[in-house]
Amino acid sequence: MAKLSAIILSTFLLTFGASADEPKVSVASVLSAVSGYQDSNYYKAVLVTGEEDADLYLFSRDGWDLTLEAYAPGIAVTGIGGTDASLSTAENGALRLQSENIAIGRHRWQQRLTIVHRDGRFVVGGYTYSFYDTLAVNANGDVLTGECDVNLLTGKGFKDGKPFRTSFRSVPVDNWRADMGPPECEWEQKNP
Repeated sequence: MAKLSAIILSTFLLTFGASADEPKVSVASVLSAVSGYQDSNYYKAVLVTGEEDADLYLFSRDGWDLTLEAYAPGIAVTGIGGTDASLSTAENGALRLQSENIAIGRHRWQQRLTIVHRDGRFVVGGYTYSFYDTLAVNANGDVLTGECDVNLLTGKGFKDGKPFRTSFRSVPVDNWRADMGPPECEWEQKNP
């Protein structure tokens, strides 16, 4: 019931915002909604079906009012059968955006973005990507898999358990798109 209330409240805020400039969405387009605290700042996140992919709206409390602080169009793949996107919060209050393709094509994947509030704005501070290829097998008959986990605030990451550093750093959430990620986490070019 609490999740439904959050969705209704978020949809109400989006549909009946105080300003004519605020976006309007329908209840049916809401995929996920959560709220949380980061560094004592309250936020509310709403993920909706966009024109092609999922769009993210991030609100922060300004006194008693919620103010739209960030809008990230096309932040996650969704809309095709087998793709899904949702929001959750971490124990430290960070926002997590999960997306996946678990049914279409040979390349199945899951991605998690960790969104944090730094220097007065929301940024993508963490990137985790895992995949498996349903047609590529190794000598043991196991399917080709991979995982990449990167702290974009520090540039330190692990790919298949091996440490690496990247120059790809945190990006304001408004600028993130579904096809972005550290180049070190790309497999398709290296593993056909």
